[in-house]
This record gives sequence, C-alpha cells and structure tokens, in this order.
Amino acid sequence: MVNDNPKVLIAYGSRFGSTEEISNKIAGILKEQEIETQLINLKKVKAKDWPSLEPFKGVLVGSGIRIGRWTKEAKEFLKKNREELENKTLGLFVSCADAAIPETIAKAKQDYLATTMEELGITAKLHDAFGGVLDFTKSSKMSFVEKKLLMAVAKQRAGDNINEIDGKSKNDFRDWDQIKSFAEKYVELVK
Repeated sequence: MVNDNPKVLIAYGSRFGSTEEISNKIAGILKEQEIETQLINLKKVKAKDWPSLEPFKGVLVGSGIRIGRWTKEAKEFLKKNREELENKTLGLFVSCADAAIPETIAKAKQDYLATTMEELGITAKLHDAFGGVLDFTKSSKMSFVEKKLLMAVAKQRAGDNINEIDGKSKNDFRDWDQIKSFAEKYVELVK
C-alpha cells in the first residue's frame, strides 16, 4: 500500500530553544493530521548534511530573531534551496520579542518575513511572527552588557501591554493558540 499522506520538512534555527519548541508543537499538530514530518535543527546539522527537499511536499522554515536578524543557518537554508522551494508549499515563521505585543506583530511580519522574502526572492504561502521567550535563567549564554541591553529593550517594547518583565526568570510571550492556528492553516495548504 502506498502512503499518500504529504510529507513536510520543518527546518529551524533556534538560539535558546524557543523556536525549537514552536517547531516541535507544529510538528505534533501536523502529525495529528497524518502529515509525515521531519524536523531538522539547522544549527546542529551541518549544511552538507541537510536533507534533499525532493521527497517533501511542504517545507516550513523557522528562525529566532536576535538583534533584528534571522539565525544565519535558517537564512542560508533558504538561500541554498531558493529554486527548489518554488515548487514546495513554503511556510515561514519567526519567534521574536516584537511579536509578543499585538501592536507590533504587523511590523515584525514586515521586518522579519516580508523583507526576508523580498531579499531572497522567495514567496511563502503562509507566514507568521510569534512572540518569543526572554529567558534570563540562561544568562551564562549572554554577556552582562547583552543581558542589560535585552532587558532595557524588552521593557521599552512591552510598555503597558505586558506585565513587568522579570530579569531573573523565563518570560514566555508565545501565543500557543496563534501557533496552533498557523499549523492548522498550513495543514489545509499542504493536504
């Protein structure tokens, strides 16, 4: 018996784990809909070992945003596979502080998704920006200056929309309903 279910590659670049958790959640939703998925952490797998896109009907690419930039591996994946992605159901997502605030989600989509698609000459059938995680418990991965700068930027962006940001703990601003909705929309596109 031939398996007619679509196959989707979820390729992501995650610095501190937020985008990885989002990717895993999306994969779980796709699997519930009988879509075969393969996850690849682009930061942990060398470019020469990235899978061929040939067997996949769809490709989702996600990246964390730090200091206004995609992870270099996620952006490189898009560049390397630009031509082949034209024939796939491409979806893009980012996880960033800007998307944690309803008033700045549109700006995050423009700055990190529309601009990247234009720059790389690619078109995603679906794209979205999700809030991220400001995890100050992982401060060993941040310099003192970086931690202070991140805290100042986070508080400035949060304004009255987000309760006080705790500079000593994990602050999770992801909207899991938004992520679920994105995954369900992608299922409709790829089926």
